Amino acid sequence: MKRNTAITRRGRGEQGQVLILAIVALILVIIAVLLLFDVQTVIRGKVKAQNGVDAAALTGAEWQKHSLNLIGELNLVRATGTLISDPFFADGILKNPNSNAAEFFADLQLPSAQEDFTKFPKKAEFYNEDGSLNVEKLIQEVIRVEKQKRYLDALDDLVSQLQTRIAFVGPLIGFGAAQQAAKNNGITFDDDASEFYIKYLNLVGNDGIYEHVTPVFVKDYAWRAPYVSMLDSILDYSTVHNDFTGETENRAYGIAAGTRFEFVGMPSLSANPPSDLSNYLGDKHFYDMIHARDWCGLDRLLRLDFSGNWWGDFECEFDSNFSGQSEILPLHIAFSESSDVYDDANDEGALARYAGSGKKLFSETFNDEDPYEYEVTDDVESSEVHEEKKHTYYTLTNISITINSALFEETYNDKDADLRYDLLPRLSWALFDEEWTAFDGDKREWEEYLRGRFKPGMDYRSGALAYFEAQQDTVTISGSMGRPRRGFMAPDVGQVFASAQTNGEAQRVSRALYRLNDTNSVNRIETNAEAKPIGRIRTEKGQYLRPFEAGRMVLPVFTETALIPIAMEPVDGMSMSDIDWLYYLTEFVPLLSGSPSLQDAWQRAMELYPNHLGYFSKYVSALAVLGDPDFRQAGLDWLDATAVWTKDENGNRRPLYTNREYNCTGRRGSGPGSGWGGTVHSNGGPSKLH
Repeated sequence: MKRNTAITRRGRGEQGQVLILAIVALILVIIAVLLLFDVQTVIRGKVKAQNGVDAAALTGAEWQKHSLNLIGELNLVRATGTLISDPFFADGILKNPNSNAAEFFADLQLPSAQEDFTKFPKKAEFYNEDGSLNVEKLIQEVIRVEKQKRYLDALDDLVSQLQTRIAFVGPLIGFGAAQQAAKNNGITFDDDASEFYIKYLNLVGNDGIYEHVTPVFVKDYAWRAPYVSMLDSILDYSTVHNDFTGETENRAYGIAAGTRFEFVGMPSLSANPPSDLSNYLGDKHFYDMIHARDWCGLDRLLRLDFSGNWWGDFECEFDSNFSGQSEILPLHIAFSESSDVYDDANDEGALARYAGSGKKLFSETFNDEDPYEYEVTDDVESSEVHEEKKHTYYTLTNISITINSALFEETYNDKDADLRYDLLPRLSWALFDEEWTAFDGDKREWEEYLRGRFKPGMDYRSGALAYFEAQQDTVTISGSMGRPRRGFMAPDVGQVFASAQTNGEAQRVSRALYRLNDTNSVNRIETNAEAKPIGRIRTEKGQYLRPFEAGRMVLPVFTETALIPIAMEPVDGMSMSDIDWLYYLTEFVPLLSGSPSLQDAWQRAMELYPNHLGYFSKYVSALAVLGDPDFRQAGLDWLDATAVWTKDENGNRRPLYTNREYNCTGRRGSGPGSGWGGTVHSNGGPSKLH
């Protein structure tokens, strides 16, 4: 009896323990399911975003390829003499009633074939039966030839204008097509990108920088109005009302993926007079070093005088170098009027391969000799015809032609076999600029990095690069409870379970869930990709050249596009992620320059730019931290602290290297301060602030 009673009492004391274990197990299962679901959501979002920017980069590069090939085809139009043999071009110049050129060329009789273009009569045909020189015929022939030369100039200018239009329009079409490709892969529009491109649109369309710095015409193309119109259509720009803030906002719903590019008006800081800080204050990485406590990078600054207005006076300057083409996804082309471009491409055997069947190159029809020498002067006000001392001056629509009839025998060139004028020096060519270079010395290093050799046609640095990046917010179950709700921040699931009275395993899982939700990579997914057009020139001998190795002439040689590592060919300029930096340089720094204190500049910013304080805060807080003596002293203490000890012959420990010497000079890679690198004091003693 007693034994049964004892068993019963002990059983009653153990009742409910299985339930506790079951609850703990259930909590673990719930947390694990949430964690697994959120990880799957983030991974899926990352894959979708990466697919989107990959598609955008390939689409942009595809349009760069088409644009370059079309520009190359127009170069071949010049090289094959199509300009003077195709009646299509004659219709455009001679039959346009609204063109001044049509009046100039009104009586110009064009030959039926390019072989007769600028052909000059033989010497004997200029003499009368009595042996005297027929000056009138000489004048007429010279005028006819000069008109044909000017006709070619007009056609050449027309082709240059077409190439320039392509250099503006083609990349912008690619930019718009890239947005659609990104959206088709699940990327939606981005607020930061919207604001960045709206600011750029306003800069190009309304700001005085573009109005006064850039030319009105580029190769006779009034580029600015159509450029702004196309960009406005791509942005799908509109003003909307924000119900949460009660304010109106500008949004560009057409932008899902942004690119990095340099533009006229891109800001930079200039200190007057220059100071030790002026080289740092305009560098975005400088502020990151402060927040990261990168003591090696800050070593040179920690001893400077930070009293008073220590930042000095700064002015915001703007880049004024206009490339004469689309600043977004630029092709990086230029123009040259040198005949060396044609000669080099022809000598390499690159032209005949791409000229097409039945097309003769210019050099096969026109040699480099001229049959008769005469002088031409442009912009002549007089329209009179003179004869004076056997010199005839003939003025034709602001063109003064000087003929020396007394020296006809000496100036007529009997060595000219084809009796035609050399027209190559009158032609211009679209070229690859200096951004197109070869992988030479570093080619082997990259092949080791890539674990393989470059594919044929890819071993060069391309000027035409399609770089895109995207930012996408994620919505996770564990983080949904942590979103703002009417002015307060509710705890998320990770925080709830972290404070629960559970066993150690549950605590560890809940902390992992909280860290996952608290990571920026979860709240916002950032992806990027880069692609370029690829091609190579096949010469007549079957050899292959890089696209720019035929006199740097642009030819239609690009056959495909490919994604490339971003580190291999980085793109310079600002991107949509730099919108805060753009506002800081253009709005806050001018206020900082004229303020006696950082607080005073912030107060003025609150009055002038109340909606942009969030853009300034990161950089202003960094300046406030750097101005704190305790912060700088902590950096000096770390730099002077002993990092490596050794023992002398008696076995006594002695310092060998300080952190500055050991971590900041490249002996052992990078330490906490691996930024720009520091310098070692000659005396090796500790540093103190005064």
